Amino acid sequence: MASSIHPGLTCMCFIMLLFLHAQGENKCDNQGMKPVNHDCCIEISTRPINEPIKCCFEQKEYSFKDCPVHAYLFVGKSGKKYCADPKSDWLSKRLDKLKKRGITCKPLPQPFNN
Repeated sequence: MASSIHPGLTCMCFIMLLFLHAQGENKCDNQGMKPVNHDCCIEISTRPINEPIKCCFEQKEYSFKDCPVHAYLFVGKSGKKYCADPKSDWLSKRLDKLKKRGITCKPLPQPFNN
């Protein structure tokens, strides 16, 4: 009887490991991966971001059609996206902190729907 449970348990453990690995993937890696289903920034904010940042991208003005502003696109740990004004007072200090953590703002990749 123990032998009939063992293969099922092994299969279940294998599936759980695959699921846990997929949950832990960093969907926004600065090592060349594109943010998943991202949009460009069309409006920007000067308000500081009060969430830990997972990654950062820089969008140049009119880099893509319908993306008229120069902005920094931050992706928080929660997955929420923030569009920051490059002239914000707090931005250079935040970029320095991120750089110390190994996070640099890469150019925003081409949107998937273009």
